[in-house]
Amino acid sequence: MLKKLPLSWPRYIPAGLTLALGVGLSALTFTLVWNWEDRRRDYEMHRRIDDISIGIERQLNSDLDAVLALSDYMKAFSVVERSSFTSFVDRPLSVHPSLQMLAWAPRVPNLERPNYEAKARTETDPSFEITERGPGGELRKAGQRSEYFPAFYVEPTAGNETTLGFDLAGHPEIRVAIDRARDTGEMVVTSYVGLTQGNSPEPGLLAIVPIYENSTKPTTLESRRQRLQGFILGVFRGKDIFQTSLKGRNTDYLTIYLASEVPDKQQAPPLLPHAIDPVMKNLSADGKIQQFAVLFQSSSQQVLTASAGAKRQVKSNCPILDNPGPEYTACQRLLKISGRQWSLYVSATAEIRRTRKHWRSWGTLTLGMLWTLIPVTYMLTSLSRTAQIEKLAGERILQAEQLQTAYLQLELEQAKSEQLLLNVLPAAIVLRLKDKEQNIAESFGEVTVMFADIVGFTELSSRISATAVVQVLNDIFSAFDHLADRHGLEKIKTIGDAYMVVGGLPTARADHAEAIANMAIDMLHEIRLLSLNHSEPFSIRIGISTGPVVAGVIGLKKFIYDLWGDTVNIASRMESHGITGCIQVTAETYEILKDKYTFQKRGAIQIKGKGYMVTYLLTGKKDD
Repeated sequence: MLKKLPLSWPRYIPAGLTLALGVGLSALTFTLVWNWEDRRRDYEMHRRIDDISIGIERQLNSDLDAVLALSDYMKAFSVVERSSFTSFVDRPLSVHPSLQMLAWAPRVPNLERPNYEAKARTETDPSFEITERGPGGELRKAGQRSEYFPAFYVEPTAGNETTLGFDLAGHPEIRVAIDRARDTGEMVVTSYVGLTQGNSPEPGLLAIVPIYENSTKPTTLESRRQRLQGFILGVFRGKDIFQTSLKGRNTDYLTIYLASEVPDKQQAPPLLPHAIDPVMKNLSADGKIQQFAVLFQSSSQQVLTASAGAKRQVKSNCPILDNPGPEYTACQRLLKISGRQWSLYVSATAEIRRTRKHWRSWGTLTLGMLWTLIPVTYMLTSLSRTAQIEKLAGERILQAEQLQTAYLQLELEQAKSEQLLLNVLPAAIVLRLKDKEQNIAESFGEVTVMFADIVGFTELSSRISATAVVQVLNDIFSAFDHLADRHGLEKIKTIGDAYMVVGGLPTARADHAEAIANMAIDMLHEIRLLSLNHSEPFSIRIGISTGPVVAGVIGLKKFIYDLWGDTVNIASRMESHGITGCIQVTAETYEILKDKYTFQKRGAIQIKGKGYMVTYLLTGKKDD
């Protein structure tokens, strides 16, 4: 084998200097071109966002001007006939594609309701009556109130039939908006709340303008309330607003967040006196005007109602690199909509990264490195022999293969170890142990704990072999384990022939009580199947309790993730004081589940260490 010839280090100086100079210049050029490309993209993105914001601002102002124009028309005449109303709104409806409906809702006192409905049946629809939404969203005759605001003129009629006669005061969310419009005398814009078709899933915008007697806005709050004649309504489809305003504009790979100004925290005084109204018991209203906040996804051309965290998420995905924190306003634009300030944010989807190729910078770097490597390679080739290079390459390949084999074996063993941990502890706790967290303990404000005990198992174990006892327990608890996995619950432990499971930890979930209830029902069904398979009359008692607990890992060897607290003790008492074949729950659990499940009240029973407690027996799910 050829031996490497000894070479003095000064002979490598020319190749080293050439390489260092070439790499340095190439890297410097690469950085400069890369930064130039980023600045160029930021400039182009700023122009795109400006263009988008201008289009949306113009469209919204134009749409809302149509509602204001109709309100001016209504103020100009003391009485506007239906034919005049229809003729006036015909052009706005044809010019504004996003305008779903324009309507006039007069003020009708309760004493005038019979005469008003009779007149409306003669002039408009023989079946006209003032309506409201029931608890399930169905239309029904409006209950007694001191006054009503029914939609009387509605254009276009097609597609908006259910709006005719609908009482604005009977809908809590619309009611808050018309209170604000009445008391301020200004147009109020709110999120579309299903005026035409119940709770419509498509986001939209509702504009409300008050109309007063004598066509002028009263100067005092009391006079505005007394002289109110009614309201002009404009309903706009959110999807059409974006599609019309963004037509011809580049929105590829972008998501647009649009929100009206945040409504004032102060609640408007109530329009109607607080009286017994069956509708209001079933409709929620927090006394605040709903903010119009939507997300437009350019990829699917869909408009979605923005969630509470949507704004923060959109701000974090700004496609402009020069976006200093903590405000991150590079992708924000403030719009002036009918004298109010709206916010618009633009974020980029993950696909936009595939379009951002720094081919100029990479091309510059590649070209510079090629011009550097050509002379350097020639110099190094002349200083080394081919045989020695091949030998070194072979040794490196062998070492790499050995390292790869060892690495794969290490990964396999690590996976086995992690699987063993996952069989003992929850996945979230395993991650914390891997992070070398010493004391794992935390409190949970509300979870649901369930204990299940096999009735008569002691007697069964006395008449069958030990192997059979273990086999029976394994079959039963394995079936329960599958149910726990199916419902996303956490098995804590088994104690003899008792089984303990919890919902709502280590990862919190809002439906922990429902998941436990579903598993308990399935366990009763599963134990009946096992009774048939084993030809044994198996039966279980189940106890459930909801409340706070403390959870953590205890022990140095054979450690366990366990729970402590009064909720655990009460769940155990619910099982031990329960009825065979039944699911006994506490009053706290019953209050959470009573709307979706059926119960039988057991009454107050003596509970060890707790005194008398009112308990319930869970009997099944309510029919949808």
